[in-house]
Amino acid sequence: MRGPEAGARGGERIRLRVDPELRALVPGFLANRRKDLEAIGRALHSGNLEAIRAVGHNIRCFSRVYGFEDLTALGEELQQAAEDASTLRIVHAQSQLADYLARVEVAEGSNDPKDDH
Repeated sequence: MRGPEAGARGGERIRLRVDPELRALVPGFLANRRKDLEAIGRALHSGNLEAIRAVGHNIRCFSRVYGFEDLTALGEELQQAAEDASTLRIVHAQSQLADYLARVEVAEGSNDPKDDH
């Protein structure tokens, strides 16, 4: 992936720029993704792959609106892993999601590289 989001490695912070009109909504959005992480854990425990598929779908769709490319991809992976009944891939994506949410920071501005002037 391209952009600032894909550049972070290991324990580095992930800095995202968000359009000013969306910035006030981002803390709630990220709080909801943390709730999704908890929901994935509960669904894994109970074997509810459909719930995981639905959470992955929602993460994918909502993250795209905010321009969070890596989070969009994680949602897509969760959705596909649940459809494929791959518990191993779900657990891996869950771990990646937890890591992402622990490291993401938000700044003003878009993620569009042409805005880097």
